[in-house]
Amino acid sequence: MVIVSPTLFARARGADRFWKRRRILALSAHFFGRKQNCYSIAIKYVQRALRFSTKGRALRKKEMKNLWETRINAGCQEFGVDFSQMHSVLDNAGVALDRKIIQNMAVWEPRSFRGLALLTKAKMFENGLNSLQGPPDGVVTRGMV
Repeated sequence: MVIVSPTLFARARGADRFWKRRRILALSAHFFGRKQNCYSIAIKYVQRALRFSTKGRALRKKEMKNLWETRINAGCQEFGVDFSQMHSVLDNAGVALDRKIIQNMAVWEPRSFRGLALLTKAKMFENGLNSLQGPPDGVVTRGMV
């Protein structure tokens, strides 16, 4: 389409306007009352809903992380281990499991989780966290100099 004059340019804007309105009304299709059908009212409520959906995604991630940590801590208390200790020991041992997998093991696979907890207890007393031995081999401290 070739637009020759400003008058024709102003008249040629109908399709964009239609699809802009269609997009807003499609997003407001599940609303109730005039929020669903009236474009000028729907704009406000669609923008509000999109803001809340953005916040909701971040909030859902945060709540899931808290839920997973609560479940893992409950499983760890049975074996006398802290989750922070367990996490650091498993990282040092080369066991690459994230919170979601560990909490699934704590809830649905208690024998496997017990194995992780016992591994954590065994590794804690080897070269490191609760041992009163000197530093590991190959480490030079101020006291040695």
